[in-house]
Amino acid sequence: MKYESKTELMRDIKDEREALMALLETFSEARRTEPGVWGDGWTVSDLVAHLAAWHRLFLGWFEGGRVGRDPELPAPGYKWNETPRLNQAIWSENRGRSYSSVLDDFETSFGEVHSVLRGLSETELLEPGHFGWTGRNGLVTYAGANTASHYRFAIKVLKRWEGRERVTSVVRVRSGAPGGVEQNTRDGSTGPPAE
Repeated sequence: MKYESKTELMRDIKDEREALMALLETFSEARRTEPGVWGDGWTVSDLVAHLAAWHRLFLGWFEGGRVGRDPELPAPGYKWNETPRLNQAIWSENRGRSYSSVLDDFETSFGEVHSVLRGLSETELLEPGHFGWTGRNGLVTYAGANTASHYRFAIKVLKRWEGRERVTSVVRVRSGAPGGVEQNTRDGSTGPPAE
């Protein structure tokens, strides 16, 4: 999304974060550790850890640039075309962490990003090249991508997974009747078998 003002960026971040948090609250602790959310092994916890890790990357870029360094983007040892490999490394590093731990990390890193953005002027956020490391882009390009846009992505992934889980959780259970009945393994409801 292209932002025309600091207010627009901050509102988008707030709205998307609230939507993400509301969706996350709908998952039970058990669901948060089920694999298959994004790729075969990813869980809800892994996805939240991924978001927190990208917050930290943004904070590193910003801090490095603030003190005159040219940060390695997106991370030391990685080029932009290697983000799938970087995301895999983030997953491997965070795999197995508890949901409460990654949520705390997400909330802390979000607070830090939010504080940085609140403290910047509209010019600092929007002006292309204001920070040398951003090149022809404004800082807003990186800020939006690592917050609101990333939250939209996570919401889409979670909803897709949730929908796929609803479809695949319906199994046919044989009863004495011809054709059996379906039983939804999520809520125990029954209905006619799907043909």
